[in-house]
Amino acid sequence: MAKRIIRIVLEVLSLLILLGTIVFLAVYWKQIPEQVPTHFGFDGQATAWSGKGSVLLTPVLMAVLYVSLFFGKTMRFRSLGKETRVPVPELMFPIIKLPLLAGIAYITVCIALARPLVSWCLGVLFGLAFLPLCIYAIIIQAKMR
Repeated sequence: MAKRIIRIVLEVLSLLILLGTIVFLAVYWKQIPEQVPTHFGFDGQATAWSGKGSVLLTPVLMAVLYVSLFFGKTMRFRSLGKETRVPVPELMFPIIKLPLLAGIAYITVCIALARPLVSWCLGVLFGLAFLPLCIYAIIIQAKMR
């Protein structure tokens, strides 16, 4: 029961981040400059620019990630020439999804406002997203041997 409540909370938070990003872009669309950053260096400074319409790709990416991770139930592993489908723990994808969507939402806001990224923030957010996946992959690989 507790896992189900945690999953629901994580799903709702993820959905709120996605919808909040869309609302942000709709509300601030007229204030978004015609040229927005599309690539950032390691120092967080913009290194490439594009038209303002390119910022609309991030909510699309977020929606694809949300739906993909919402319906994900198994993962495929290949080890020593054999492929195995392994069920995923109930909370893994919601735990991965939340920081991923938060990171992409942060990037979207920085792009829309033409502000530099805080370089350490992305590393933390994406590290939080991929850490459970890496730990689970290591456990599964150990069990497959």
